[in-house]
Parts: sequence; C-alpha cells; structure tokens
Amino acid sequence: MNMSTFVAAAAHDMKNSVSVISAYLEDALQQLSRADTPPGVAESTAQALYETQRVNGNLVQMMALFKIEEGMYPFQPQPVALDEFVDELLARVQPLVRLKGLTLQVQADTAPPDWVFDRDLIDSVVVQALFNAVRYARHTVGLLLYREGDGLAIEVADDGQGFPPFMLAQGFPVRQGIDTRTGSTGLGLYFARLAAGLHRHGEASGSTLLANGGTLGGGRFILQLP
Repeated sequence: MNMSTFVAAAAHDMKNSVSVISAYLEDALQQLSRADTPPGVAESTAQALYETQRVNGNLVQMMALFKIEEGMYPFQPQPVALDEFVDELLARVQPLVRLKGLTLQVQADTAPPDWVFDRDLIDSVVVQALFNAVRYARHTVGLLLYREGDGLAIEVADDGQGFPPFMLAQGFPVRQGIDTRTGSTGLGLYFARLAAGLHRHGEASGSTLLANGGTLGGGRFILQLP
C-alpha cells in the first residue's frame, strides 16, 4: 500500500469516528438546551461540536481530493432542487446558530428552482463555508443563491471583521504549505476551487471568490457554477 492510499484509508476511518462524536455532541446540545445547566457548559459543548464538524469536513475533503487526483472520484452532476438543498444545509448548521444566538438570513428569491451540479462536492464546500461564517459572525450569517449572468452564485456571508488583506490578495491557493500566520493548510480553499472548476458548461467553468463588504459588511465566500 503506497502512502497516498494509506492516508486516504486512515482519513476514511477517522471520519467515521468523528461523525459518531458529532452525533453525540448534537444530542448533548439538545439536552443542554432543555436542562438547567451551569454557565458555559452549552457554549463549550457547541465549540467542541464546531471543531469536530470542521475536522469531519476536512477529512471528507481529503478523501475526495485523493479520489479526484487518482481519477477515481465518481463526478456526477445532476439536477438538484435548490429549496431542498438549502434546507439540508440549514439543518446542518442550525444547532450552532441557535446556541450562539445568531440570525440566519436566507435569500433565494431570484434563484432558479434547480441547478445541475455534483451534490456531494458542493454540499461539502458550502457547509464548511457556513461553519466558518458561524464562527466569525457577530450577529448574522447569510446564505444567498442568485443568478449571476448565465450561472448560479451561492454566497455565504457574515457580519464579522471580514477576511484579512493577505487572504484577499492570496485568493484561493494551489497546493500551499502551512500558513504560519493562521496555522491553516489552505485545504478548504484549495478544495473549493478544485470542486468548482470541475463543473463546466460549454467553455465556462465554476469559480470561487473571497471578498469583504456586501449587505452584512463582513466576509463573503462566493461559489459560482456555470
């Protein structure tokens, strides 16, 4: 077994364990919300849930990257009902949103009823962006779906401090090492860019963008699909 295959197998095994831990923490949060618990206990549990879900997301993306680069990923763009897609995304982040006392704004009035994309890939990208927004938001997290020219834009926004200048200048990395300023490997950004780029229609391909501002005034992660 070569090292890449070993790492992929290990990531799969770890993902299963982290998924179980996540389920236990979600159940604990529901019980804490109904009980008279000491101050800080629910918040600590929520932070633990955030970290386990972040690790789980990273492991999922590592496995997908391995399969993509080995030519084994079953890339399957299919029509996806966007209202159902949004409901599933919201269900994943709602426990943390509720516990942190945040407002979750959803705007999809101008989006088409469905769009063609690989559901698993795009779900992974957008869920991770939502968890990041929940972490950095002061009061509000936004999820927006809208037509962008001939394509679909999925935007995750927050009212936090926004992305630092070096991240806006750097954009989405291509195979970088660990960033000593943040401790980040850039895996999530690299995966988002790769997942978007796999989606093509004619000569157009998907893309990603980091920005600050917008209606909420904080960070904006924008995924554009052709």
